[in-house]
Amino acid sequence: MNTPKNYITLGIFIAILTLYVKTLAPSVVTLFDDSLEFQLVVYQLGIAHPTGYPLYLLLGKLCTFLPVGDVAYRLNLLSALCGAATVALVYRFILTLTEQIKPYRFLKPIRFWEAGVYASHFGAMSGALGLAVSPVFWQQATLAEVYALNALFVVMILWGAAQTSEVFKTSEVYTEVYKIYILAFLVGLSLTHHRTMVLLLPALAVYLLTMFKPNRFSKPVRFAEIRVVGLSLLLGALPLLLYLYLPLRGHIGSLDGTYQNSWAGFWQQVTASNYGNTFILGNHFAQKRGLDFYGQLFQHQFGWSWLGFIGVAYLGWHKQYRALILTGLAWLTYCTFNFFYHVEDIEVFFIPPFLIWAVWLGLGITACLQFATIAIEKVIFRQDKQECQSFTLTGKSKTFALLTFYFLLLTPYSLLLYQSTQTNYLPLRERNTWRVHDYGLDMVQQPLPQNSAIVGIVGEMTLIRYFQQTENQRPDIQTIAADLEANRLATVEKLLSEGKSVYLTRELAGAAKRWSLSAVGPLIQVKPQPITTPPVMDYTLNQTLTSHITLLGYNQTKIEHHDTKIRLTLFWQAVTTIPLEVKLSARLLNTAGQVVSVVDGTPVHFAYPTTAWHAGEVVADVYDLPLADLSAGQYRPLLIGYDPANNATEVGRIQLNNYVKNWP
Repeated sequence: MNTPKNYITLGIFIAILTLYVKTLAPSVVTLFDDSLEFQLVVYQLGIAHPTGYPLYLLLGKLCTFLPVGDVAYRLNLLSALCGAATVALVYRFILTLTEQIKPYRFLKPIRFWEAGVYASHFGAMSGALGLAVSPVFWQQATLAEVYALNALFVVMILWGAAQTSEVFKTSEVYTEVYKIYILAFLVGLSLTHHRTMVLLLPALAVYLLTMFKPNRFSKPVRFAEIRVVGLSLLLGALPLLLYLYLPLRGHIGSLDGTYQNSWAGFWQQVTASNYGNTFILGNHFAQKRGLDFYGQLFQHQFGWSWLGFIGVAYLGWHKQYRALILTGLAWLTYCTFNFFYHVEDIEVFFIPPFLIWAVWLGLGITACLQFATIAIEKVIFRQDKQECQSFTLTGKSKTFALLTFYFLLLTPYSLLLYQSTQTNYLPLRERNTWRVHDYGLDMVQQPLPQNSAIVGIVGEMTLIRYFQQTENQRPDIQTIAADLEANRLATVEKLLSEGKSVYLTRELAGAAKRWSLSAVGPLIQVKPQPITTPPVMDYTLNQTLTSHITLLGYNQTKIEHHDTKIRLTLFWQAVTTIPLEVKLSARLLNTAGQVVSVVDGTPVHFAYPTTAWHAGEVVADVYDLPLADLSAGQYRPLLIGYDPANNATEVGRIQLNNYVKNWP
């Protein structure tokens, strides 16, 4: 059955990879998690956040040379490859566990071995596919993150350990000792990727110790055994040299500037000691999770999660205690750690327990199929025990009947997998869009003066730097990351004193009282003094919104990245100081006068309320109205000013003269 196993493994890998590529993030898709960081740090071969992830950075760098998509897409593709490989190896791991079980030990008269083989394949595929379409694992297989590769290491080590059961069968010759060496190397290599791999070591150590016979410890230790242990330790330690990557690339530094290229800095990075103080000994984000949270988390991944308990019982019934130790102790260790790990995205740390549960689920389905097959056999053929001893499944017709029977039994579970696929497919497609990519590209494509400075939080600056370094977009722009508002204010003050043209990525408390603000595309320009001279405009109006505010004119631009939108750049002038805060609603009307697109907000991207405007000041204000979901035709822009403090009472409106043409 080796050839069919290989074909099925390859088939699962290709099918799941196709599914993951269909939902793969097309480029950069996040601002506030580690995915964007990796997409830039891998390209520049810099230093990632603790623990450094040297293996992932080097593998990712190799993927950046693939001739598909942009750099970010290639990193996303690495996760899809690792995720699909993980699913395929979960199938092989479940199959390995079932192959170590003598068929039907509890019903010895039945010699239905072929049925056991088919049941094992169907059960193993069911468990693997259950993991493949589980929401957390699927999501992590579609964007640049470390968890898909970590899951691949978990299943490789579990599968590798399960295959070492024959190594120490005899006391004289280690016929398959190379499996121990491969396992040791994999363990060491995994430790250069994600630190949670240490949670697998207790289960692995106990499992390997159970391979020794009790009387082995009473005999003198032989040189061959010392050699195996010594060489295994050496092969396990050898991959740890990859951590030399950190001091060798330390001059590049980390994106947040916290990495110190010293022995103390190296040790702090590798051990992630700050994380322990923040998320284990402390609870920085004030996370409160009850036992019901964890139960619902597992239930959300696998609709029929109770089948995993049958899988555990199946191993116990057949006295596969070593397999129970390997999977059960690993599952308990991971879950215990996660219970005390107070991070916001705790679900991704449950991927190894999810993987193990998928293995148990596959074993549970295998047990159900085997038991049902024997029961049906006894009912249909009404064999007594003597006759059953001579019965074997032969012939194409019986094989076809058996496979049909399995398909029927698995129909409810197949429908569950289909439902899970449908449920998770669309949210992933909606989440993994070009929106963040287009936002970053929009910022660097604005007509900013040479050597301008953009100030924002770390994620936004990383996005701009990604385009600067990977696509050579406006490398002259200085990017300064400051997460705290006080730091951003101080940074803007310093840059303005140096005569820099300064732009913000978001509203900043206190800025409206100190400086004059205007919108430039998605950015906010900071000026030391108010601007009173009107700029050149595509359309001139001089129309009053309120007695205090006049619309001098506007520019209308069609933005066509991956989502088409119309950009209205409005040029307001404060006739006098404005006592009333006015918010604006920018709308598109169809030919019937119906509102089909609307954007509301405080002027200048929520950063510059009208009460802060100076008399005579000209303020540029930008609103983007999406066109992607609108049918072909003409649409007319409408501006409505309203009082947010008085039930959004309208205070004025302006109908723009020209039409917006949309031809999808």
